[in-house]
Amino acid sequence: MFYVSFLLYSAFCYWVVFLDGADVLEGWKSFFLFGWFAATLTTAELKFYIGISWLASFGFTLYRLFFGHSDGA
Repeated sequence: MFYVSFLLYSAFCYWVVFLDGADVLEGWKSFFLFGWFAATLTTAELKFYIGISWLASFGFTLYRLFFGHSDGA
């Protein structure tokens, strides 16, 4: 289930960074997804924030994939 949620988050990040998602979310709509500080972010800043958060989640996913504990032991 963890990997499915990562894939969904990756699709969302792709929409925001490479398609018109940042334009849609810019302004008060980003407040509901990312918190109070995101309401003042521009489109470029929102793309940067999403890109950095995706890199962090990718690193965590790789860590869990290679060094995480097994769920049955």
